[in-house]
Amino acid sequence: MQVVVFRLLLAIFLLAAASVAQQSHFRVLAFFSPTAELDHVQFAESALKFFAAVAAKDNFSFDSSSDWADLNAANLKKYQVVVWLTDSPTDAEQRRAFQRYIEAGGAWLGFHAAGYNDQDTNWPWYVDFLGGAVFHINSWPPLPANLVVDDRTNPATLGLPGAFVSPANEWYVWNPSPRLHKDVRVLVTFAPSNYPLGLKDVLMSGDLPVVWSNTRYKMIYMNMGHGDKIFTSATQNRLIEDALISLGPRPTATDHSRALGMRINPRAVALNPKTHKVYAVNSVSGTVTVIDDAEHSTATVKVGDEPAAIAINVGTNKIYVGNGGSGTVTVIDGTTNAVTASVPVGDLPYVVAVNPATNKVYVSKTFSDTMTVIDGKNNRTSVLKVGVQADAIGVDSVANKIYLTSYESNTITVIDGANDLFTRVPADFHLWGITVNPITSRIYLTSTGSSKMTVIDGKTNLAVSVETGEIPCAVAVDPAANRIYTSNYGSDTVTVIDGASNSVLATVSVGEHPQALAVNSKTHMVYVANTHSGTVTVIDGTQNSVATTVKAGNGPYAIAVDTANNKAYVANLAGENLTVIDGNTLGGSPAKTY
Repeated sequence: MQVVVFRLLLAIFLLAAASVAQQSHFRVLAFFSPTAELDHVQFAESALKFFAAVAAKDNFSFDSSSDWADLNAANLKKYQVVVWLTDSPTDAEQRRAFQRYIEAGGAWLGFHAAGYNDQDTNWPWYVDFLGGAVFHINSWPPLPANLVVDDRTNPATLGLPGAFVSPANEWYVWNPSPRLHKDVRVLVTFAPSNYPLGLKDVLMSGDLPVVWSNTRYKMIYMNMGHGDKIFTSATQNRLIEDALISLGPRPTATDHSRALGMRINPRAVALNPKTHKVYAVNSVSGTVTVIDDAEHSTATVKVGDEPAAIAINVGTNKIYVGNGGSGTVTVIDGTTNAVTASVPVGDLPYVVAVNPATNKVYVSKTFSDTMTVIDGKNNRTSVLKVGVQADAIGVDSVANKIYLTSYESNTITVIDGANDLFTRVPADFHLWGITVNPITSRIYLTSTGSSKMTVIDGKTNLAVSVETGEIPCAVAVDPAANRIYTSNYGSDTVTVIDGASNSVLATVSVGEHPQALAVNSKTHMVYVANTHSGTVTVIDGTQNSVATTVKAGNGPYAIAVDTANNKAYVANLAGENLTVIDGNTLGGSPAKTY
């Protein structure tokens, strides 16, 4: 996690101006951490502005502090409501002071990371205070979601519609669910229509409370609180304002099924263009499905736990599988389908990329700013200290360069494949997707936070921006036509870009929440996985229009295309079957499953 310095000028202004002293009917004290994760700091910045304005309107006193030492008995006596914006205290005395404050009738409003707790938190009282909720998994990256209001009689939700769209946020899942606690009243719930939600860590199904109260105390917890878009919804702003003003106990809720989630990678399916074998991970069973269309056969290879990504070295015919649950990379012989090695790489490997020019395999890890590099000749590993968590990796084997993006960095890291030395190149913020055109030496990066794509000239490192739709995630290039395609998750569109001029040629409407895409550079057909529609839109890249829409499985999220055989292979979230689309019969019944 990137640590940043809080914007001092803003903090000074808010601390000086936020108090409204004239005849205020109660006093509020908000805590935040200026060195928290960057998106949490951005949320705190927005929250301090919001609450300062609300305090003036609703006639209460609002103070804020970045010093958790202010969480003491003497200071808490001055306030009727305490707000935690980004964190929770770790000091034992501060924890005791807060517990005594709450048990004496004090009120609390907590956001997002303030409720984070796991096996290392070591604060049992706080777990019970949150209704037994312990952090289990999360969605990633931050995306908007549909929310349903469970209890419209609560003062916090009285003025809300039955459902609303919450801006982009990282959504936490709890195990056990707070709804199971006898004293919890859930006020707002994650709508089932959101599933599946996530581009990396995906929420799949089940009941997910978002806002709730423990009726034994004056408290409300809200899952929202990641990034700078939380206060962009008037409906959600009313919820936050009313929750602060009207904290109160609610009756007990009934049990519901626990929310479920999984971690995915858009490179969950890969093709070897020489052998025409297709490889797809099966995260739940810890296996890889191998499809050999020429032999009309399939095989299943046992790998590590929770495999997420596959990369292939076409030259050596070796397949590398990143196993997030095992902390390993499985090496498969492409000729025999036999596992030849299981290489330890560290916790939570997420992205695997091969540089065939050097026969090296680069492995990034979630929550780590180092990369593990595997020597393809002997499977020996080394650690590359790149200083960022690489969420995506692009390889230009012609130039012998490796490109790393990080969601929490506004630069791209460029590694020289010859010596593993690296440099930083300025780009946009909240980068997600990446692809490289080795013919033009241009790198294309999508930014889910700015509705833009950044184009970097690999020879000069000069960058330009191109407007796309909302929340662009996946990006693919047709090198033969020199066209670039981005799938816009928030707009349900695909942006078509001319690679020569960086100009937008067309915007094509597709299905709901397009999450992945791939191009057949021979036929110039573009295959777009609409994760929420359960379909694949096929775009005619010559006409920039929809050729057809194909029914896929539940939650298509990754695609690989065999250009020579004119087939597309689509991985689905619902199970281990691949949807196979025959590009030669798009007008008929082109899809089948393996």
